[in-house]
This record gives sequence, structure tokens and C-alpha cells, in this order.
Amino acid sequence: MSSPSATPSPPAIDPATADFLRRTRTRGRQPLSGLSVEQARRFPSWFELLFGPAPKVATLRDVRIPSLDGTTLRARLYADDPAPDVLVVYFHGGGWVLGSVAAFEPYTALLAQRTGTAVLSVDYRLAPEHPFPTPVDDAEAALRFGAEHGQRLLGRPLRRLVVMGDSAGATLATVAARRLAATPGLRGADLQVLVYPVTDAGFDTPSYRDFADGYLLTADDMRWFWNHYCADAARRLDPDVSPLRADDLHVLPPTLLFSAELDPLRDEGERYAERLRAAGVDCEMLRCPGVLHSFLAMANTLPAAREAFDRICRRMRERLA
Repeated sequence: MSSPSATPSPPAIDPATADFLRRTRTRGRQPLSGLSVEQARRFPSWFELLFGPAPKVATLRDVRIPSLDGTTLRARLYADDPAPDVLVVYFHGGGWVLGSVAAFEPYTALLAQRTGTAVLSVDYRLAPEHPFPTPVDDAEAALRFGAEHGQRLLGRPLRRLVVMGDSAGATLATVAARRLAATPGLRGADLQVLVYPVTDAGFDTPSYRDFADGYLLTADDMRWFWNHYCADAARRLDPDVSPLRADDLHVLPPTLLFSAELDPLRDEGERYAERLRAAGVDCEMLRCPGVLHSFLAMANTLPAAREAFDRICRRMRERLA
């Protein structure tokens, strides 16, 4: 009788990240699966807890964006370069349920400062009050606005338009980019930057198994998010919900995709990169070693997260030069 296959050893975690995980476990933060949306929203975000204050930037102003259904969306523009000619339309993470422009401001302001771009951070409407397709529609409206009004926002010709997001925000970013690219007569994005994106509702990848619990974001957390965003399991097959299932990925712009090694979403993000490449898209996929989901919030706390954030900024500057 053959011996059972050995259980894979857990991935190596640097001491600072391991200590961070130990501390989060002892603080008694309740699993999302046991909370109402109202209770979950009362907890400070990881950005609010970890990142620190926002840097002062030369430009910080509120912007209003008309949605596809006539509602006015709020957004905020950040720039530190005196004359940026690149606009980044940014969609924050939070599982389509949590997060806001204000909570992400320390990060988005620093992103503008570090990349020399103008960053337009968008308060799209959140589930469950506004489930799919509203957040996707809002993302499309915001990216259209950036394409059509970028020159007015920057005060000079728009050289490059970038769409960017993290986690659920990266899902909205890539769906909005695909929609715009498929619309005749509209300027599309010149680059998309996707950080640990959600690309499928399958819950069936090896990383979902390996990092189901104990690595900050859990598999049950993701089920909680999905149930609020798109409760109909059959509808999750829609490529505007699960972009990994789209058959027109060839229309998408050049892509930078960053996955986190210790993240249940790692494999679906990396599979999306493979699908983009197979469709002929110039896609650079970088797995960031030793980091957790939401590592952007930890850039000022954990060395591995700081290195990953530096890498994102460096690759963006190089791509946009």
C-alpha cells in the first residue's frame, strides 16, 4: 500500500508578519461572518489602524461625477507633482461592502506623491444597499468621466489614463476598463493596475484552501462579501461579476497585476493574468512574497509590505515614463 502524500508545509512568514498575525488574533476582532453590515462598518479599516496620517499633497480637492443613473458620485483628486499629465482613476477595496475614499486617503495621497500622477479616488456606491451591478456601473461612469474630463481635471492635456484598484476595487477597475474598451468612440485606459484582485466566485483554488483561515482575510469573509454583493449564485457567472469568465479580454489595456503570496485570492488573480496573456494582452504579473491580503495598508508597518508597495510605485513610474 502506498504511503499517503505528505502534507504541504506552510509558507515561510517573516518574523514581523508572523508577529502581526499573532497580535491580530489576540485583539478579538470578530469574523465578518458573524457580523451585520452595520457592525462591520463600525470597525476601523486596516488603513485607519495601520497606515498612519496622509501626507500633505499640493492638490486635494473634491470632485463630483455623474453616475449612469443620474446620481452624483463623490470622488477626491490628489496630486503632488505641480503639473501631472497622468490621471489614475482609483477604486478602493473592501469587498464591495466596506471602505471609502476618506479611509483610503493616506494611501491614495501617498500613491500620487510616489508616482507623480494625479489620483482620482472614487466613492462608488456599496452593497448591500447597492448590490451588483451598481458598483460596476459607478466604476464605468467614473472611468468615462476621467477619460472625458481628464484634461480639465489636470489643467493640461491628458497623456495617459490609468485605471487602478485593490481587491474588490480591482474587480471594478478591470470590468470598467473592459466596458470602455468595447465602446466605440470613447478613450479607453492606457494601463490597468490590479492589486490582489477578486476575479472569480468559485472559492475552489488551492490558495483558497491553503489560506482559508489564519491569514487575515478568510474564505468565510469572502463568502460574506459575495453574499452581500451578488447573492444570486447563478448571476456570479456574469463576466461583469467574475471577470475571469469574460471572453473578450483581448480589448483590455496593458496590465500590471500584483498578487499577495499569503492570500486566498492569490490564485484567481494569477489565473486572470494568465488569461490576459493568452488573449494577447501585455500583462506583467508580480507575486509579492511574504505578504497578506490588504498589504497596502501595512506598507508603513511591515517590511515585506513596504517592499511590495515600493515595487508597485516603481513599476508604475517605469510604465508611465
